[in-house]
Amino acid sequence: MDHEILDELFLKERHLYVKLIEFEDITIQLGEAVDRRDEVSVRMLLNMREEPACQLQEIDQYLRARLLELPEDDAIRGRELLEGASAEEPGEERLCAQVSQNRRLLRRCMELDRRVSTRVDGTRSFYAKYR
Repeated sequence: MDHEILDELFLKERHLYVKLIEFEDITIQLGEAVDRRDEVSVRMLLNMREEPACQLQEIDQYLRARLLELPEDDAIRGRELLEGASAEEPGEERLCAQVSQNRRLLRRCMELDRRVSTRVDGTRSFYAKYR
């Protein structure tokens, strides 16, 4: 795969990481507001969290669309790398490391969100309904 494509995918994955950090930070603050029973802060933080969540979705959509524009072999390899495959060629290591870091952070964000949602809504939580 061309180094320019690898660099482009890496930069988008890095941007994804920055947005995940922002989402995680707001989710931590949200959990703290829930613990304090501060309804005003909870509403404000839920609204604030919407922006990075939408940006995460936009970056994901961009990556999917970009893969469709690539030659078939590059698109297949790009998808594999973005789904967590190991580096096989020089230059892929950086992208693989970033994808791995993003996956770990995403799991942390999901766990934080699950805990906050369960504390707020209990058995009516999204996570309780759709297990």
